[in-house]
Amino acid sequence: MRKLPLFLAGVLVGCGSVASVQAAPRQASSAKQKPPIDIVFAIDCSGSMGGVIETAKQKIWDIVNEAGKAKPTPQLRIGLIAYGNASNSYRVYDLSGDLDTVYEHLSSFRDEGWSQEYVGEAIQKAVADMSWSSQQLQVPSLRSLYVVGNETAQQGPIDFRLAAPRAKEKGIFVNAIYCGSSGGQDTWKQFSSLGGGKYLEIAANGGSVMVPTPFDKKIEELNVKLNATYVPYGKMGEAASANQKAQDSNAMRYGGGYSNASRAMAKASSQYQNAQWDLVDKSKQPGFDLAKIPNEELPAEMRSMMLDKKKAFLAKKQKERAAIQKELMEVGNKRAEFLKKENKKSGRKD
Repeated sequence: MRKLPLFLAGVLVGCGSVASVQAAPRQASSAKQKPPIDIVFAIDCSGSMGGVIETAKQKIWDIVNEAGKAKPTPQLRIGLIAYGNASNSYRVYDLSGDLDTVYEHLSSFRDEGWSQEYVGEAIQKAVADMSWSSQQLQVPSLRSLYVVGNETAQQGPIDFRLAAPRAKEKGIFVNAIYCGSSGGQDTWKQFSSLGGGKYLEIAANGGSVMVPTPFDKKIEELNVKLNATYVPYGKMGEAASANQKAQDSNAMRYGGGYSNASRAMAKASSQYQNAQWDLVDKSKQPGFDLAKIPNEELPAEMRSMMLDKKKAFLAKKQKERAAIQKELMEVGNKRAEFLKKENKKSGRKD
């Protein structure tokens, strides 16, 4: 598999076009056939990075949508690190395909005022602390680290000139997203080169561009209907269902109709899977048997049903979801075309 285009990072931080972000339709292929894509973002929370952090919250769903367009359809996992100036100034969230939880963690990031940024230590911690996918000849994985910051990388006890090559040796591409104007660019170019990655420079405020479209309202309505097709089960079902809605609210909070629409498109894609708490997604897994789900783990509305009624109920939800996802794709394609034209008129690059 080729390297992940730096465009994905550009989408996150507001560079490049966001026109072609429609999600790829769900496919019936098994998880074993999906090549893993692991993306870790190490974001400087030491100070003066508030604009970039907020942009990350606005744009991350575009990354999910863009990754979903890769062929064969990948299995995307995202990890997060908030880094600063000492070992106790880190928040590390391991790679996960639970995109609602990933977004919940990202939403907690803020400018912490931690002073210096230890880039070398952040690279080392990302390599050591993340559960990166193993490399297999049959299903090769893509493993990329994006380090985001705005000061010289030559700070802290770990030399980036050692940390970046070590990451590359382990098959992890180290990319640099520099957001400053303090003269530290050369060190960021250096560690991205040593890490086999790319260098990108952006405005300190994140440079986010979120274009509203006439399709956002319709997508919002379809998203509400989509949520109604989820059938929570098990110990984490109700809490996860509530978190799904909470992250819808976070998307609207941080990016308005734009981010909410991008998240809804991601939820209609193959990247958004919740078999750990949703019976509809669970039912698509090989060997699924509804009769083996303990009655007490089912939602209250299903517990009094006979097995045939339970199956009919679940089949109805499956059919409803497929129809809503199809409509979301159709509206999303129109939205993407609208954004493409708007970007062309304003001179933004694809």
